[in-house]
Amino acid sequence: MYYTLRELSRWCEVHAIVMLDYASQREAHEELRQYCQTVEFHVRTADRNPHLASTTPHAVHEFQSPRVEWLIQRQTLLHRIDVIQLEYTSLGQYARYFDRLVCALFEHDVYFQSIGRALPFVRSPIDRLKARFEYLRAIRFELKLLPRCDHIQVCTEENKRYIESFLPALAPKISSGMRAGIDTGLYPFPGGPRIPYTMLFLGSFRHTPNQVALEWFGRSVLPLIVKALPQARLLVAGSDPPPRHGFIDPANAIDLLGFVEDIQPLFSSCALFVCPIRSGSGVRVKLLEAFASGIPVVSTYLGAEGLARADGEFCSLADDAETFAAKAIQLLQDSETAAGMAGRAREEVETNWDMAVITQRLVLRYQEVLREKRSQVRA
Repeated sequence: MYYTLRELSRWCEVHAIVMLDYASQREAHEELRQYCQTVEFHVRTADRNPHLASTTPHAVHEFQSPRVEWLIQRQTLLHRIDVIQLEYTSLGQYARYFDRLVCALFEHDVYFQSIGRALPFVRSPIDRLKARFEYLRAIRFELKLLPRCDHIQVCTEENKRYIESFLPALAPKISSGMRAGIDTGLYPFPGGPRIPYTMLFLGSFRHTPNQVALEWFGRSVLPLIVKALPQARLLVAGSDPPPRHGFIDPANAIDLLGFVEDIQPLFSSCALFVCPIRSGSGVRVKLLEAFASGIPVVSTYLGAEGLARADGEFCSLADDAETFAAKAIQLLQDSETAAGMAGRAREEVETNWDMAVITQRLVLRYQEVLREKRSQVRA
């Protein structure tokens, strides 16, 4: 979102409403004033535990606030807003119909799809029951919400087709590939020198798919790699990591780094990036960062969804533990194959996922939807 705001400010006047978890986060977000005409901050105070019988999804309830509703209306009136851009499904609750301005929603992931994909990995019967109920609340909410939006942005064509399978009439409103991106120029390519046999896993462990991914990789994949390459190590970078005893590491080959302020040195020095994601939805920006940095990648097909569809084109792809381990071993030993694949991945990011490129597409789409809406009003 930061890069989107920065690029949008080169095309239009941007006014931001930023929701914070804690007041202490405000200082870190003051940088947005460089790019936005105005910035309003709101510290969330909603009760995070809705009534069990509520039909409102938990993730939506967290962001309910009359003050946010008021801020949106206030900014719209004061600054003659043309487009209201809402981020994440949970903020879709603020979508409204307007005669002459566009209300757009970016589905960073398809929320009910993400919950559905996570269900097989929920072990506790009680937690599984809660997750199934959240899935039902989410699909009800999301499918009622989306028709209220003038423009719906999703990360990938796969996300677009999935939503259209439920709401075919929305197809003209849905666009993919114009939001999730990175500033490619910030990532030195091809990086190096790379430390032999070092693998990198990146992700916040507040995000359940990262927990599931690391547990599976440590239990099922890493022992196979270490058996063939005893010197192999996995570096795990991300906030809120589990305690050392909280996951399986039979090979004792995992180094927990915790939160890392600047991840680029790791992208430049590690020999392989692993993305063993097995649930979730949307584009993994960390994979775009890896592609841009020249580090070869092994991912599950789901982890690379929307970015890589053919094994070996931009990254190696595998879903079972044995194949995943074999591909990791190959790339750790075959630098020529790894370098060729990394070069194609960098070119793909520069062409289709660079933030300057996709933000230009976004602005053109805004203009198109605005023209359509205003012509309908005149008619």
